[in-house]
Amino acid sequence: MVNIKLKNPIPLDFTQKTQGFGALLIGIIIALTLGTLANVFAWEVTWLWWILGMGVIVGILNTFHEEGVLFIITLLTLTIMFNLLASTTLFPVWAVTLFQAVVYLLVPTTIIVGLKVLYALAVK
Repeated sequence: MVNIKLKNPIPLDFTQKTQGFGALLIGIIIALTLGTLANVFAWEVTWLWWILGMGVIVGILNTFHEEGVLFIITLLTLTIMFNLLASTTLFPVWAVTLFQAVVYLLVPTTIIVGLKVLYALAVK
């Protein structure tokens, strides 16, 4: 009898700590793409719901509790920074839409990662 080991066809391992950065980076790229398309085609506000849902998915796929606190501080800093940039009148409307797209991605991600860190601390 021949013993053949097949490789895992999907190399994504959910125990890796590097998937959080990749998920966040892909989410930001998609949010910026949707924001750009919303500017070009004058979409209604419904595209923001897709970004909010994607933020929840990125938060679920994101970091573990060891680096979660640092991740939350970073996301809160980025969220506040992009909110302040979007509220100034220095930037054109298309740039403000891109800032808001990133904020709408980061807010649910921060909430989900915060809940994961809180759960990890409660279980400890």
